[in-house]
Amino acid sequence: MSKCPQCEDEVREDAAFCPNCGYNLKQGEVSDAEAPGERKRSYTEHLTIAYNVANQNPTVFVPALLAGIISSGLNWLGQGSLGVMAILVSIAASIIAFMLSFASLDMSRDAYNRQPLDLGESMRYVSGRFLEFLVAAIVGGIMSITIILIPVVVLMFSIMVIDETGLTNSLSRAFSVLGADLSDILLILLVNILGSFIISYVPLVSGLLNSALNVIIGLAFIDLYYNYKRPAQG
Repeated sequence: MSKCPQCEDEVREDAAFCPNCGYNLKQGEVSDAEAPGERKRSYTEHLTIAYNVANQNPTVFVPALLAGIISSGLNWLGQGSLGVMAILVSIAASIIAFMLSFASLDMSRDAYNRQPLDLGESMRYVSGRFLEFLVAAIVGGIMSITIILIPVVVLMFSIMVIDETGLTNSLSRAFSVLGADLSDILLILLVNILGSFIISYVPLVSGLLNSALNVIIGLAFIDLYYNYKRPAQG
C-alpha cells in the first residue's frame, strides 16, 4: 500500500485514482494531447468517490433529509385541511423541497471541493438564484417527460451549481458530457433505480434512505463532471 499525495489516504499500488479524494495517481503518465471529455474513471470509481465524500461529510445529507421530513409533515397536515388551506400547504411543501434540493447540490459541491458546509449559506445561495433555478426546474420537468432526457436534466442542475452558469450554458454542457460519458451516466442512473427499488422495501425509513441515496448519486455526477472538465489533472 502507498499513500495519496493529496489526502494521504492509503491506496493500492496499482490504483489510478485515489478512492477517497479522486486524485490522479498517474499524472505523469497522462498525455498532454488528451482532449477534454475523454473518460478517465469508471462509473464504479465515480460512485466510490461519491460515497467516500458523503461518508466523510455527513452534514451533506442534511438538506435532502430535511426536505423529506418537512414535505412529509406538511403534506400530512394538508390532508386534514380543506380547500385553499390544503393548496397553500401543498405549495409550501413543494417550495421548501425545491429549495432544499438545490441547497443539497450546493453543499455537495462544497463537500467535494473540501469547503466548509453551511446549510444557511446554501439556502441563501439558492434564494439568490431562486427564479433561475425555478425556470430550470420547469424546463427539467418538461424534458423529463421524455424519460430519455432525464440524464441531461440531472447533469444540467449539477452544472448550473458547479459552474455558476445559466440554463442555456448548463444545458449545452450537459449534452456535451452526455456524448462523452453516456455509458457511465446510464450505469450510475441504473444503480440509482435499483437502489431505490431495494430501499422501497425498507419499512418506515425508506423515504429518508432514498434521499440519502440521491445525495450520493448527485455527488457521483459532480465527480463525473469535474473529471470531464479536467481529465489531465485528475
